[in-house]
Amino acid sequence: TARVIDEEIRDFIDRNYERAQTILKENMDILHAMAAALIKYETIDTNQIDQLMERKEVSPPRDWIDPDSGSGASASGSSEDKPGKKESSKEGKGDDPIGGPASLH
Repeated sequence: TARVIDEEIRDFIDRNYERAQTILKENMDILHAMAAALIKYETIDTNQIDQLMERKEVSPPRDWIDPDSGSGASASGSSEDKPGKKESSKEGKGDDPIGGPASLH
């Protein structure tokens, strides 16, 4: 009985491993776009995930401050990889253990 269970589990793992590999390979462009968005913005919101899944260009998060202009999100959608900061009521305080840029922790 243990051998039969082990074989079934092995088949289940192998089948789903192959399925996961196929999904990842078919969506490699989304993975790379998501990685680029995370590097640029440090976080992504649900609107950006929707854009990624639709294979559209990712816009800045709603609360993104363009480091070049010092104001809200850039309308140009610049592809520069300069990090910006998200607006936060606790910015600089460092007392919130979760959220905000990593530099504040």
